[in-house]
This record gives sequence, structure tokens and C-alpha cells, in this order.
Amino acid sequence: MKKWILAILLTSLLASLLIGCSDKSDDSGVQKDQNIKPPAETQSVDNGTDADTNAGANTNTNSNANTTVETKMPGQQPEGEQHLADIDKLSTLFGFTNSDGSQIIVTGQNAGLDTSMPDYGKIIGEGGKTYSVKFVKWQKGSEQSNGRDTANNFAHLEGYIFDVINGKAAGNETYYVVNEQDFDLKSLIKISSPEQTMTDKELETEETLKDNISLMKDRGVTDMWSLADIGSDQKLYLVKFENKDKDRLFSIVLFTGDDFLFQDYPAIAEDDYSVWRVDDGGEVSPDMFPLLFAAETRQGLLLGLSWWGSEGLNTFFLAENEGNLKELEISYGRYTAP
Repeated sequence: MKKWILAILLTSLLASLLIGCSDKSDDSGVQKDQNIKPPAETQSVDNGTDADTNAGANTNTNSNANTTVETKMPGQQPEGEQHLADIDKLSTLFGFTNSDGSQIIVTGQNAGLDTSMPDYGKIIGEGGKTYSVKFVKWQKGSEQSNGRDTANNFAHLEGYIFDVINGKAAGNETYYVVNEQDFDLKSLIKISSPEQTMTDKELETEETLKDNISLMKDRGVTDMWSLADIGSDQKLYLVKFENKDKDRLFSIVLFTGDDFLFQDYPAIAEDDYSVWRVDDGGEVSPDMFPLLFAAETRQGLLLGLSWWGSEGLNTFFLAENEGNLKELEISYGRYTAP
């Protein structure tokens, strides 16, 4: 008798447990299908695509409560849709425009490249502006050349001539010449000039950055200038440090919002007339360093800059490398001395 009663009790308990598990599973399933919605930032698909694409994406989202569509937030690109410049495919072609910006001459290259020049259909400069160009001819130099790489000597220089075919570029300016197959123009990042006047809070932030840079270099900062705002949260600075006897130093500094990346330019001053460049007086200033462009790469940021001196300018690339900036071997020079 006792065994029979015990068997009934065990059977009843087991049935109750099974019913409870079944109810719990059903409730969970209903809540998953009906009540759980994607987070707000994943419901709206607005990444700059056209209306038809957005409509299609929203239809797919609403058709299945378990499906979420990841939105491409500003500064983010979904895997497979990233636009990145390839450092290994960077062109080595540079040039400068004539007086009215209707043509550009690519100098520093040998003759005989006429068959490959038509592949280059874009120029980049002026803080990331792009123009379409069309190859015209190889121009022989003339005896009337004064040897200067300037617009007023344009017709007498040796080089490859391109027409600017969508408007006019800035006159007598340096440009980087690219093949769109090798340089993704969508990798370019918006550049804006720094504000000439800053709020008290912004000034306080700049002073904090200056103090941090001084501590990192263990050297006083005499001057710091903002060269450009890059994208939404990166800033490029020119920083000059205190002299230590003959030891001189300035740096180009990228502040990412979290970290400082440096490209240092040390020098030993034998005199105060020509320290980094001929007749520079041992000084640097922000107008010496115009920014041609900024672009995203797999390695990080790529910057194209020029450095003006009394005899001309040098154009060069800086790229993120192991937590700092590094000069690439690609460079270009223009001799412009009067």
C-alpha cells in the first residue's frame, strides 16, 4: 500500500514538472516573437543610399521580428563595403597647375610613358578636393625655361600635360595624380580648417593637450598650432618645442581623440639661419604645411602634406604606423625660388 501511494505521488509530481516546463517554453517563444524589438539604432537604415534601397531594407526588417538590420553609423562602414586607400598601390605622380587652373603638368618623370598616362584621370589637392583630368601630351622643355616649377614657367617645362575637364582647379597649386582603379576616392575624409576663434572651453582643452604633449616628450612646448580638423574627431597640430642648446625639435601631431601620434623633426642648429630648411630662421609656422588630403587605409590614417620653404616646397605622405606617424618614401619637390 505504501509503495502504491508513493508511486502515485511521484507520478503526480513528474507530471507537474513537465507541464511547468512546457508553459515556460511557450511563454519564452511568444515573448521572443512578439515583444522583443530590435534596438532603435538598428531599425532605421539611413546610410546615404537611395530611397528604394532604404525602403527595401525596412520591408525586410518588418517581415521578421527576429531579423535586425545593422545601420552603418557615421564613420563606420559594414564589412565588404569599406572604402580604403591601398598604401601598396599609391601613385608616385604629382604636378602643379597653370595660372588659371585649366591644366596640370606632371613633372619629375621620364619621357616615354604616354601609353600609361591616360589611366590617370583624377587629381587631389586643396584639402581633399578632386578634379577629373584627361591626358593631352608630353611637353618638351624649352630654352626659355627659368628652371622654376611655377605657373609662369608652365609652358617651358618638361612634363606630361593634362586638361582639367570638370571646372578649374586652383592656380599654381600642387596636386596628387591618381588612377581610380588603384586609389579609392571614397576613402577620402572630410578636412576642415580650424576655427580662428575658440571658446574658453576649447582654449582650455588646447592648453591641456599642450601640457600632455610636453609631458610625453619631456620638453617644453613653445608654440602649438591647429593645422586641420579631420573627420569628426581627429585634429592635426604643428608643435614647436623649446630649444636645448643646438638641439631643435618640432613635430606634426595627430590627436585621435584618445591618443597622440607623432612625426618628429629634430635638427642640430649650426646657426639660426638655416635649421630645417634653407633660410628658415629656425622657425616653423602653420602656413608652411598645407594639407592636400586625408584618407583611410587598412593601417590607419594617410595624410598628404606639403612643406613650404624659401626655395620651394616638398610634398610627402604620413601614415599611421605602430602607434605613431611615419613618412613614406613617396615625395615630390617644386623649386620656386624667385
